[in-house]
Amino acid sequence: MNIVVKETALHCDADRNISKATLAVNKDQSGHLKANNRQIKRASHIELPLLSIIVGIGLFYAWLQSGEGHLSAENGPGYYLGIIGSVAMLALLLYPLRKRMRALRIIGDVRSWFRIHMLLGIVGPALIVLHSNFSTGSMNSTVALVSMLIVAGSGFVGRFLYGRIHRGLYGRKAQVHEFMKDAGSNKAAIFLDLPASNRVVEILREYEGSRLSAMNSLTSGTWRVLTSGIQRELVRRKVMKEARKILNHQAEQTGLSKSDCKSQIANYRHYLDQYFFAIARAEVFIWYERLFSLWHMLHLPLFIILVVAALTHILAVHLY
Repeated sequence: MNIVVKETALHCDADRNISKATLAVNKDQSGHLKANNRQIKRASHIELPLLSIIVGIGLFYAWLQSGEGHLSAENGPGYYLGIIGSVAMLALLLYPLRKRMRALRIIGDVRSWFRIHMLLGIVGPALIVLHSNFSTGSMNSTVALVSMLIVAGSGFVGRFLYGRIHRGLYGRKAQVHEFMKDAGSNKAAIFLDLPASNRVVEILREYEGSRLSAMNSLTSGTWRVLTSGIQRELVRRKVMKEARKILNHQAEQTGLSKSDCKSQIANYRHYLDQYFFAIARAEVFIWYERLFSLWHMLHLPLFIILVVAALTHILAVHLY
């Protein structure tokens, strides 16, 4: 009997040791995975700015040399730069196609194609500018070049807006409820200090409703964001006036010292500021989301115009 008990105890100790070792291995692997993810994220943050700087320096040097006649759109390297640039611009369509068509899953994940889309959006226009040698020619080539520059500029605007509504350029899309969760936790802390604050509840409810309601138009949304600071300060003063009244009344009833009352007001102000900060982030997020939606509606037609202008230019060059 004692032998069986001892063997059982030994097995239990062995299982515990194995479990601990497994947990340690899993923890170590998780740590390595998080470290790798951080490295990838860090690299993704610098790759576009770095590429933009390199391309910008290259274009500046080429512009200085543009009068030397090294590049010509009709033949030689300049001609082939135009072909490569056109292919790069056309390849930009692969990202939206991969995003919408499940059948294209075999060519890679959406995130990778988004990164390629961003890189090609810098390299493609640069190659076309080099192809043109910083000059305009016939009417069709001028229209194609101007269309490309407009689309490239639109792409940079879209990249900026995208970064404002996502967790970084390649991160997931943020949500309004994430900001509201922060606002809710700070509001809960406020009401812990002010149990009898029905007036404060009413003021903050009206404020949230006015700042976070659906934007009827871009103009009204922009005006709302621009006046956010003024409205926030007005509401803040109202709430602090009410808070001081309640806290002073409580101090009279409980015999709270002036220093403790001041400390309580300072804590209250801190949570209130954090609450306003969360609401402001949610408000600006809604505005950027609206802007990004409108940009999406504009960018695709611009790109289609570019494709038509580019094809017209290619046909005119090779047929006439």
